[in-house]
Amino acid sequence: MKSEKLSNILKKNGFKNIELDSVIESKHILKRSGGNFRQYLFSFYDQNYTEYALRSDLSIASVIKFISDKNQKKTKWSYSGEAYRKQNKNNKSPVIKQTGFEIFNSNSKAEDDFEVIKTSLEIFKKSEFKKCELNLSNIEIFHVLINKLTNLPLRWREKIKRHYSREVYFEQLLKKLSDNKDINPKIVEQDKKLADKFRKKDLNTIYSGRSLKNILERFDLKNYQDPRNLSNKKSVKIIKDFLKISCPIEKAPNVINNFFKKNNLNILISADYFPIKKNNIKNTKVVFNTNINRTVNYYTGMTFNIQVKLNNKKEVFLSGGRFDSLIKDLGNKKNLNAVGAAINRSIL
Repeated sequence: MKSEKLSNILKKNGFKNIELDSVIESKHILKRSGGNFRQYLFSFYDQNYTEYALRSDLSIASVIKFISDKNQKKTKWSYSGEAYRKQNKNNKSPVIKQTGFEIFNSNSKAEDDFEVIKTSLEIFKKSEFKKCELNLSNIEIFHVLINKLTNLPLRWREKIKRHYSREVYFEQLLKKLSDNKDINPKIVEQDKKLADKFRKKDLNTIYSGRSLKNILERFDLKNYQDPRNLSNKKSVKIIKDFLKISCPIEKAPNVINNFFKKNNLNILISADYFPIKKNNIKNTKVVFNTNINRTVNYYTGMTFNIQVKLNNKKEVFLSGGRFDSLIKDLGNKKNLNAVGAAINRSIL
């Protein structure tokens, strides 16, 4: 698809084209993506020792511009350009061509979600592809599920939600929960021997503000077993099974609610979580899928992607979602409604 055709579709749908800064402060990227993401940045320091980086993602650059403009009205923007990211895979270019469009500060989430999806489908229809699969999800449902698994310690529930986008680490967390321990057995034995030595000393001795008696009591209480319990295996299975749910969009509320009922969870999901309730879109399969767009760590609600077949493989043509907390995370005083999508220019 030519850039001019793409621009015309976005302009017709009310999205104003803007230019974005190529260089932004690294802290804005790292605040959302974590310190580990630094390895992917092309960064440098200015004369005041402030770290900057070539933009690694156009959505973050767009949000920073929205904040700096101090715009209080509903805003619809589109943009095109390059993002720059070091790659682990050989022969993969560090330059990523992106086109995106977003709606900020609107009072109607449902209408905006639908508008972004509708515009995305219009872009697809003008492409060379004839058929596609529209996948929908909502991260809020995942959060509702995790909050209900109260047998898990609160800190672990928060950790699971926080690391949902880091798929490899997420699986490691679930394994630790399932195994019910994440401590090196050799270290456990060393500590037990050390505890036995301490028992022969004066129990009133103070170490770092605590008595030796208190330290040993806590040691015995834990017995160096992880504080989680065996019912965690069941919770881990529930989480894994939830992330396998994939069904036609019309069946989604019933499938999800039956899943919760089967697992004795007092959760009822309404149709409001789904911007599309039924499939009446020609040449398009519409699916609810709980396991999409997990590499983006700033989505807060509805997410979606459009997949096409290219050389007998499924490829993401376009993806997007809601990111209401990103604006506050990057410096605004409060959260604002925001939703958008990015087009995979490499397959156009």
